[in-house]
Parts: sequence; C-alpha cells; structure tokens
Amino acid sequence: MTLQPEDFWSFTEWLLRPGAFLESALLQGIALIVLAIIAGLVVGYLIAAARYGPSEGFYSVARIVREFVREDAPGTSPRRIYALARLAFKEAIRRKVLFVVGLFIVLLMFAGWYLDPKSDDPARLYISFVLTSTNYLLLMLALFISTASLPNDIKNKTIYTIVTKPVRTTEIILGRVFGFVGVGTLMIVPMAIASYFFVTGDLDHTHEIETTTVLSDDTVVGQTTDLRGHRHSFTLDSDGYGATDTQRGHQHAVFRDGDTIQVGSAQGMLRARVPVYGEMQFFDRSGRHADKGINVGYEDRKGGYGSAGLSRLVNTGGTQARRIEHGYVEGASLSRAEYTFSNVTPAEYPEGIPIEFTLRAFRSLKGDIITGVQGTLTVQHPTKPIESNPFRFEVKEFQVDDQFIPLEMEGTNVTETGTLNLYEDLVDENGQVKIVVRCIDPGQYLGMTQSDLYLKPAENSFAWNLAKGFISIWLQMVLIISFGVMFSTFLNGSVAMLATFICVVLGFSAESIYEARYNQVVGRNMGGGPIESVVRLLRQDAFTTELDVESAPKMIIQGVDGVIMYCLDLIATALPNLPKMMQTAEFVASGFDVLGGLLARHVATTLCYLIMTCIIAYFFLKTREIAA
Repeated sequence: MTLQPEDFWSFTEWLLRPGAFLESALLQGIALIVLAIIAGLVVGYLIAAARYGPSEGFYSVARIVREFVREDAPGTSPRRIYALARLAFKEAIRRKVLFVVGLFIVLLMFAGWYLDPKSDDPARLYISFVLTSTNYLLLMLALFISTASLPNDIKNKTIYTIVTKPVRTTEIILGRVFGFVGVGTLMIVPMAIASYFFVTGDLDHTHEIETTTVLSDDTVVGQTTDLRGHRHSFTLDSDGYGATDTQRGHQHAVFRDGDTIQVGSAQGMLRARVPVYGEMQFFDRSGRHADKGINVGYEDRKGGYGSAGLSRLVNTGGTQARRIEHGYVEGASLSRAEYTFSNVTPAEYPEGIPIEFTLRAFRSLKGDIITGVQGTLTVQHPTKPIESNPFRFEVKEFQVDDQFIPLEMEGTNVTETGTLNLYEDLVDENGQVKIVVRCIDPGQYLGMTQSDLYLKPAENSFAWNLAKGFISIWLQMVLIISFGVMFSTFLNGSVAMLATFICVVLGFSAESIYEARYNQVVGRNMGGGPIESVVRLLRQDAFTTELDVESAPKMIIQGVDGVIMYCLDLIATALPNLPKMMQTAEFVASGFDVLGGLLARHVATTLCYLIMTCIIAYFFLKTREIAA
C-alpha cells in the first residue's frame, strides 16, 4: 500500500496548512461552497426569469435569499425535521429496500465457493470482498431511494400535504436526507456484523501434527499437515510451549496437552497495525544526497494524486500535485535510502524496535532468478559515526517482511567494534534514530517509498478497524444521498438518478483524471487526450509514436484535448474524491489501522458537501414552489 505525502499530515495540517493557507482544506472548502451557492442562485434566477421575466425573476430569487437568512435557517425546528425524517424512513421501508441486507447475506453464504482460502493473502481477499460488496450495494441503494422519493411526491401532488402545513423548506430537505441516512444505517449495521463473523469464521483454522523429532535438549521440532495449500514447521521447547513459523501472514501456537501436541488457531492474520513512519532520504551511486531514487525506467510504480479541500489537497487544477513514485537504490554501490524516525524511546519500544517493510526488486541481470535479491538494514546514530552491523534479508516482493532490532547488538562505535546499546549508543537525545537500507547484489535494485518501511509499536483491535472501514462506506452513502436529494428538487426521478450516477462515476474516476491531466501538463500523456485517442484508433496508430497529422490539425486536436481535460479536472476537483474515501478499505484489507486523521478528513469532507448540497437544494425547491 503506497501512501501519498498528504497521508502523513495530521487533521490540523490538512485543515489549515500552516505556511500554505491558500492550499488549506478549510479555505478551498469555503470557496467551493460559495461558488456552488452562486451557481445555484444563477441557475435559479435563469429559471425564474424564463417564467416571470428578468425583473420579477430577480425579485423572486431575492425573496428566497431573504426568507432563508431571516426565517427558514434560524427557524428550522429539530422536532419537525425528526417527524419528516420518520416519514421518509417509513416510505423507504415500504419500498422493501431491506432486501439488500438479505441479498448481502446470500452473497456471504455462497462467497466461500468462490473465495480461495489458498491464496497468498486470504485475509486481504476476504476483507476486500465484504467491504467492496457492502460499498456497491449501499451506494446503489442510496442512489435509488434518494432520487426517486421527492419527484414522485411532486408528480403525485402528495408534496402539497406537507408544504401547506407549518413546515419550512429547510426541514423538508433535511428530513429527507436524515430519513434516508437512517435507512442506510439500519442496513449497514447488520451487514458489518455479518461481515465480521464471516471473515473471522472462514479464516480461522488449525492443523494436525504430521511429523515430530525430539532433539537432545528435549526440544521438539516438527511439521504440521497441509491445509488450505500450506503447512507449518514448529519448535516446541522443553516446557511444552512453542509456535509455528509464519505462512501466508499467520502462525499458530503449539503446546503439549498430555502426551499429544496440539496446534492452536490462526494468529496474526487479522491485524490492525499502528505504523510509525519516518522521513526518507535517498543517496545516489556516489553517496551524495539525491531528491529521489535511481530511475530504472517505466518500472516506477505510480501512486496517483492525493486529496485536498473537499476533494484534493493539491493546487487548483492539479498541475502541481505531488505523486509518490518508487525510488530505487543500486546494489553493491554507495546508493542507499535512509529513514529517520523520531520519538524512539524505551517507553515506546521497551524490548527493541519491531520493523516491517515491503520492498520491490528490480533485476537488471538474468542470472539466478530463484534466489531473491539481497539487502541489508543498518541502525545508525543520526549525527555520530556509530552504526550496527548489517541485518541481512531477502526481498519478499508483495509481502510484508519484518525485522526486529534488539536492545543489544554488534556494531562499530567510531573506530571500535563491539556491543552497542540501542538507546545509549544509537538513539540520540531527541529520540531519533536512522535505519539505512542497502542492496548488496551487484546489478540489482531495491525500490521503496516513504511508507514502505515503518516501525510497529502497537496494534489495535481488528474489529474496531473493520468498523472504521464501514464508517467510511457510511460516509460515502451520506454523500450520494445528499447529491440525490439535491438533484431530485429540480429534476424528475430518472434524470436525477442519471445526474447523481454521473457524479458518482466522475468521483470514482477522480484519480484517473488527475493522472491524465498531470501527464498532459508535463508532456507525458502517451496516446494523447480524448480526441487524439479517437484519431489514433481510427488510423490504427501506435500510442507511443507522435501523432502523424498536419501541424495545424494537430494543434487544434491537442488544444481541444487540453480544454476537455482541464474541464474534467475542474469537475473532478469539485466532486467528492470517492477513491480517496475508499482508501480506508485498503487500509483494513492490508492490515493497517485506519489513521484517525484520515477518517476525520472524510467526516469533515462529508459534512461540507452535505451543507453545500442542502443549501442548493433549498433554493431549487423554493424556486420550484414559486413556479407552482
């Protein structure tokens, strides 16, 4: 899982951006809400002007603004909102929307036929399945119930039984939103509970003992039976306790029970690591500081754009967005990557420092492809020439590897070689320490990003981490409902559903749009934009070659493509970045604790979009009532 630079920010840094306030989420969010309100007023005026004339249309919109500021907004009653929310809730229930929960249970019942427990990472497979299934089912449900209700009431004229009573337009809008959110909440809770028991139940397993050998010191070594495509080796000490090796992200406790040896249930498969990331610095082949790692060509793994404000945490237009790419260090050279960690104290790491890493190997030699690429980790003092002896490892691509730094280790202190103490010799007075990564195989390369190596001081509850994944899905559902209710105030049901669906598609395509826009700006968009791609398709031209047309048509095509991509970029910026919100599912599936600051950003983003859509819906509905 590759994180972006903004993923390391705290909620305060994301919201206020000290030193770069113009790029802060708060300022960009306010600007987006203001622009949306202005756009809503302009559209409302055009509608009113078309029906009543320019002057009367202006006074109609002015009256709506005055009523909102002086009467409706301050006079909104929570009791009436609750009453209208109950009506919307009951209406949705009458439409038998709860069948979605039954459909989800059926999916879980038959999922075991298709999910392969023999996969390399079964926990990731199962968690991704339940979160993705819940996400799409609830988003489709939110799309349906939020866009069909109000247009049907207006069409059947049942809305007049409400507007003729002492009920404000703000209460009608909020009542609909909260009622539909209540329906979604009623369904997501049992789906989350069923998902938890499905994942924990299906992944739990144990093995039988197949072979054992008693050593001279009464230690027992052996092997378990093959189950789900893997087996374990184990060691049992003379006291009758031990553990298996780690296979596919888990291990088992082994203990003596009378005259037999028993294997416990799987442990370590469902995790919620709390990673601690450090600052990263690359060094080139000559050992000099470098802004990034060695470029090995198109093998760089791109991480996409990050999010800011209500959608992105980058400069408007996306042209200056920072992206994470793999940097590489060359084997058998002075090239290396240094990670500097802070707050390394005996209180945080009393027994030593547990390290986990996921590195990528790039081979430039076709020699021995069976033996993995070799690397080392070295612990260094941040400012003094003191370092430990290298800890060797073999790269396990696409798997999490671990290393434990003990309190005592062999190393070099200035010119003397001997035993070093972690906190007395290698950690400075500010609690900082360096971890240096090198590749030791000539002609081979190790790739990494800032998030690929981290300390692991603790783990949180998997159940709570899974719950945070479902909270993120719930927030996405709230976003879809708010957009659906907004569009339903001035469009009929089918058109409102289509408009909301387009917003969802553009929201899910946000990262791809940012990527294409960035490549276009830096001149790296192979194949060109939409128009150029169609031309290449019709001419059957390769996308890696220059567009073979006359200079004038070429300039026109690329100019139009630039306008199209810029407009798409602006639209994607204004819409919720749903892939970023779905990132929590990747955290949970990868076994990482969902960052509290990241979840707080999603909550703030959802709240801002909810306010914006409710205000726009208010003006549209008031304009529609005046027309009636």
